[in-house]
Amino acid sequence: MMFNFYSNSFSGISKGFAKGLFVTGLLLFGFGLLVWIFKEILAIIAAGIFMVVGVGCCLKAIRIYYLAWKFGRKGKDDDNSGRSDNVRVRIQ
Repeated sequence: MMFNFYSNSFSGISKGFAKGLFVTGLLLFGFGLLVWIFKEILAIIAAGIFMVVGVGCCLKAIRIYYLAWKFGRKGKDDDNSGRSDNVRVRIQ
């Protein structure tokens, strides 16, 4: 007589996890091998990516700083100081 203390769903989940873990291990091993073989080429590519992202961050920061400066300056020039002509407050 055979006793099964686990269901087929547990076995299926375990097999699926093992397959995913195996594929992840193969991908990591392959990527590590490529980095070891092409270290100078990958270093140049990584440096280029960092430079492009850095320039993008600097441009975005300048844009945000400019818009904040422009928004802060807009309130100082107006004599209404935050009041709008097309807004009416109704009190009943």
